[in-house]
Amino acid sequence: MTTIRLLTEFDWDTAQNTSGTGDNVDLDLASVTLKEVFYQPLTVTVGRQELRYGNAFVIGDPDTNATSADGDVATDFTARDLSLRKSFDAIKAVFDYDPLVIDVFTAKISETNTTKTDVNLYGVNAAYDVGIYDSEVEAYWFISEDDTAGARVAGTRAGRWINTIGARGSLTPVDNLNLLGEIAIQNGDYSNDVIGVTDRDQKAMAYQVAGKYAFPDVTIPYINTTIMNPMVKVGYTHYSGEEAGNAGDHEAWIPLYEDQTHGVVANTVLSGVNGGQNSNADILNVGGSISPIQDLTVSLDLYKFWLDEKLVAANCNLASDPMNNGSGTALEWTNLTETNYYMYADDDLGFEVDLALNYDYTEDVKMGLSAGYFSPGDAFAGANGAQENAETAVQVLATLDVAF
Repeated sequence: MTTIRLLTEFDWDTAQNTSGTGDNVDLDLASVTLKEVFYQPLTVTVGRQELRYGNAFVIGDPDTNATSADGDVATDFTARDLSLRKSFDAIKAVFDYDPLVIDVFTAKISETNTTKTDVNLYGVNAAYDVGIYDSEVEAYWFISEDDTAGARVAGTRAGRWINTIGARGSLTPVDNLNLLGEIAIQNGDYSNDVIGVTDRDQKAMAYQVAGKYAFPDVTIPYINTTIMNPMVKVGYTHYSGEEAGNAGDHEAWIPLYEDQTHGVVANTVLSGVNGGQNSNADILNVGGSISPIQDLTVSLDLYKFWLDEKLVAANCNLASDPMNNGSGTALEWTNLTETNYYMYADDDLGFEVDLALNYDYTEDVKMGLSAGYFSPGDAFAGANGAQENAETAVQVLATLDVAF
């Protein structure tokens, strides 16, 4: 079997952009799948393909879902966090020993055609269908080999070798109640063998627990209205962070190739290593959904964000250098590009409210409207009133999906 998929992503009024790549149509998927190779349980897929395991806590998007490597803000499309590109150049072998399925793969994240400057990903994932309470368990080991970081001197190895080992499980202990949990640890070489750079080991951890419950339809008396498909959910996610000024083991969780969204606005403004959304974060999510009329679903999500480690050791008060804290240590915040973000020694990062309406016009046509509102917390307060960053961020998004 062969799979081909074409993809083009661009802002309106840029399809004829001859100075950039806004009018490109890219080959997003291009793979060959061989079933029963050598013996019956083995299936091999070679080429550009999607790799997604569990809830995409670690593996799901080659450049994380907060951005897109093919998205140039100046010439292509602005909302890179909305990219549909999820493909890896990979070779994957699947051993199906029902109820046990084992995936083994290798992927080329970056090919530079230069010795020892590539980014490679290796992994093994074992999933087992327990068979009772609709439960399943997974265990995995992913290795990220990044040789692009740091200066290179003959006879040395620059870059990172990160092991991510984890386990995931889910079950339905009673009707309509689903529970899940996942935990992973990272170790390995964060940086090593680079002249002028202190060797640091990676030691980080992340976990996630969540549950949702679907209620039976509810009829409201007197007005003869039925609320269909009511559902509530709660989830908690933790990513370890890097303490300000730490020069020992690197303790910030590296998102690698995650594909999760904790708030549509926060996913953009707080992403990256140690930024507070998929690294150095504690995130509480409470939400639910209902269908007030046939084919219409209304959902509401509330998110609260805390830093695992404060971004600054002291309150920022250097007006001449707003990206430094009081001790002169550079603030490592690579995602927020504005130049005047004074940070406060606090772990309250803010909260977000997301509201979404999805309408199934037909079986093949679906329409959606969503809005996200993010309010910054005390970590953005600055050292005095003149330095406060109290501006909120809002996103409104309309979608139209057609399947054929």
